[in-house]
Amino acid sequence: MFELDHVVYFTKRSPEEVVEKVEIEKVHPVIGGQHLQWGTHNALFYTKSSYIEWLSIEDLEKARHTNHPLIKQLLYDVDDRDGFASICLRSDNLEQMDKYFSKMGYKTSGVLPSERKTADGEVIRWKMLFIDQKVDESLPYPFFIEWEKDTEERYSALRESGAVKEANEELTINKCKFHVHDVEKKLTQWSRLLSLPFKDNQLKLSNTKFEFIESNDEKERLQTVEVVKSWTIE
Repeated sequence: MFELDHVVYFTKRSPEEVVEKVEIEKVHPVIGGQHLQWGTHNALFYTKSSYIEWLSIEDLEKARHTNHPLIKQLLYDVDDRDGFASICLRSDNLEQMDKYFSKMGYKTSGVLPSERKTADGEVIRWKMLFIDQKVDESLPYPFFIEWEKDTEERYSALRESGAVKEANEELTINKCKFHVHDVEKKLTQWSRLLSLPFKDNQLKLSNTKFEFIESNDEKERLQTVEVVKSWTIE
């Protein structure tokens, strides 16, 4: 039903600093752009079918006045530490998913139109959907995205712009590890939400795995992301 679209890393660093200082398998992130309506900006590191987003505040006043769930979590978390925060799953029909979640008894944000302005002035658009949840120490549920353009069209444009190189597409996000207070409880909650069976302490999607690890950390959060080289044997 879902694929991992991206993982979110909250940081105080600017996108320019991230691009300069971060390197994964000898590949650097690229500048994403500005979310003018939220007061944030980002850097992006693409892999074969998903990416890592470094999200930071550009305009604090604007960020404080937005009602966007992810920006609320950013404001709540970022003063404590830079670190992974949440995950986003890809869907091709958020309106349908919104109805499905409502029937399952979940309250949602409703489908939220979103956009990012790149450095060259291009506006990239998508829709988002969040499960209604208080921003606190508990692990945030995944949120959901539907892009204006399909994956192949987006990646074709990213290759053309240089944001995605051959080395990027040799990498995959193999596993996301979450530190939680009660592994069984979180597995049950996420399994129900995503309609996925769990085995041991893991949930498996088509392009990654989620692993839940018991921890005494004050906040339950995504802790580690494993990026590995993907090999094709012919």
